[in-house]
Amino acid sequence: YAKYITNPEGLSDDSPLGIYDSEFGDEDSPTNVLLEEYSVPKCFSPDLFDYVEDGATAANVAPKESAELEDEEEEEDDATHIPRPPYRWVLIGPERSGTGMHVDPLWTNAWVTVLQGKKRWLLFPPDTPYAEIGMIDDQPQIPSSIWFRDFYDKVTSPSWPEEYKPVEVLQFPGETVYVPAGWPHLVLNLELTVAVTHNYASQHGPFFERMWKEVANDEPDFALGWYSGLWKAGRDDLACKAPADIMSNR
Repeated sequence: YAKYITNPEGLSDDSPLGIYDSEFGDEDSPTNVLLEEYSVPKCFSPDLFDYVEDGATAANVAPKESAELEDEEEEEDDATHIPRPPYRWVLIGPERSGTGMHVDPLWTNAWVTVLQGKKRWLLFPPDTPYAEIGMIDDQPQIPSSIWFRDFYDKVTSPSWPEEYKPVEVLQFPGETVYVPAGWPHLVLNLELTVAVTHNYASQHGPFFERMWKEVANDEPDFALGWYSGLWKAGRDDLACKAPADIMSNR
């Protein structure tokens, strides 16, 4: 990769390739020691996906009596592990690389901390019409460097509706950007940049039920494990907001 970003191809590409490593912290990864180099900023709410329960199935997601829980503890070693959808990344990219306009997966919240370099952000309110900012169904994502060329003047012009006005951020090393669930956004690296990011589930904000639907549709096995784990943790206030097809398994 170092060779690519310093050779003519990488230096001249309108949108150079970046590295998005979602496995750096996996137990079997040689780079998992990097998890010891940082901690999640305390200002962010706990990650509700941490409640997911391994081995949950449609037959056992209902709340259990204490005797049943004791029996299940003996079976935990045989439980099927439910892999969590990718949620943390190390991001590395040269000048002009970045991430095109998108909404974060599963309608989760996110935080991004820059370790080296600079990032330029635009974040749009959730009600912004997607097509007006280049997010078109069944069309490839527009690279961020191209997006700035084709859309930036439009969305910052006096004629752009005030209710869809973007938040602009210039992010430097040591700074953290919070991305609320449901906010379309894009990022452009202004120089060689290294960052770490996490997506997480929060009960706060207007899109918790939307997040539930996304999880149930895109990650059904994980949804069952999350549902079961919320019940066992006494968070029935959150479990009861699950979609009907998940609730029907109680």
